[in-house]
Amino acid sequence: MNLIAATYQYLKHRQKAKRWDSFHSPYLFNLFMSCNGPKNDKAIYQKIETRRKEFKDSKEIIERIDYGAGSMLVGSGQQQKIGVIARHALSSPFQCRFLASVAKFAQAKTILEFGSSLGISAAYMASGNSDGNVITIEGDPGLASRAKKMFEELGLENIQIIQSTFERYIASASGKIPPIDLLFLDGNHQSKALLAYYHALKHLFTPTTIIIVDDIYWSQDMHDGWTTLIALPEVKQSVDCYHFGLLFFNHDFLQKENHIIKLPWQSVIG
Repeated sequence: MNLIAATYQYLKHRQKAKRWDSFHSPYLFNLFMSCNGPKNDKAIYQKIETRRKEFKDSKEIIERIDYGAGSMLVGSGQQQKIGVIARHALSSPFQCRFLASVAKFAQAKTILEFGSSLGISAAYMASGNSDGNVITIEGDPGLASRAKKMFEELGLENIQIIQSTFERYIASASGKIPPIDLLFLDGNHQSKALLAYYHALKHLFTPTTIIIVDDIYWSQDMHDGWTTLIALPEVKQSVDCYHFGLLFFNHDFLQKENHIIKLPWQSVIG
């Protein structure tokens, strides 16, 4: 999707979406209140943002191995600058704080991320919920090694990074992954892959599992995958936040609902 089309889709989404604090469900209302409250500037987040800036300013060129659908802005060449990847392929500061808040609100013990990139979002989730364990998977060895180094420098001992394709990880870790409390899918922006990962991990979901799918408007194909997920009978509630979407399975929800909401404007500017 080009920039003009993406802008049109975003404005169209804002026009039909409800405010982020309009939920009737007490659970969703409290969750989004905790995620969209005053900006949390805890010291560890500032340190992570310092690393983000260092990545953005980096002119280092690395060999890339891209197992997914690539990126609209980064491109798909075999050599790329760290700075380009950091500027265009990382979750925004707002989205990272949102992820950390969800992890804390849900008291997530096991957090699984598909798509570590340079490790910024995983670092936030591990910092936001220090009682949880983050398993983050990255197929590109160059990115995985730099993320691992950052985790070590920040002293984040509750992160395990595994350099592997998602498919190989699912096959090799079968029977070893504990029930998943929070799943962040941000690695392969193709509906076929999205649905395959969902169904391969489905047996690890519990009624309190939360799934966050990144870039649900990345392409028509990706949005079709999101639409397929929210129609599944086990998905009791979904929330379309444009840049990402959330899935919930708890049977305490009185009826199936698919919410479209607009986040605060700070979600756009970071």
